[in-house]
Amino acid sequence: MPFHFDQIFNQIAELIAERAARKINESVQRGMRDGARAVSALKGRRLDMRCHYPGCKNRSKGPRFRFMCEQHMKLSKREQIVALETWRNGGRGRTRNRSISRQRRALRLAD
Repeated sequence: MPFHFDQIFNQIAELIAERAARKINESVQRGMRDGARAVSALKGRRLDMRCHYPGCKNRSKGPRFRFMCEQHMKLSKREQIVALETWRNGGRGRTRNRSISRQRRALRLAD
């Protein structure tokens, strides 16, 4: 019984090639180009860099500083938290449907 190494090797190579072709076709159909990631829906959208303090039109210092401008970074942590919650709620101030753990965390950060 001769051992047909070349025949087995060719079968494995064909299976790998078919599987690779299938994966490439799936990627192309999903919108991927040249093996790169799919284009994000948010691509080209600029980050809102305005200060998140209500009524302030200054440029913020970015996400590292909670999107607050230099003037409002000087406020106490508690005042900053209230201002950020007001901004998140569209100017309505604090809402009552926050979870207790989130409230405790906010107060702990404020102290």
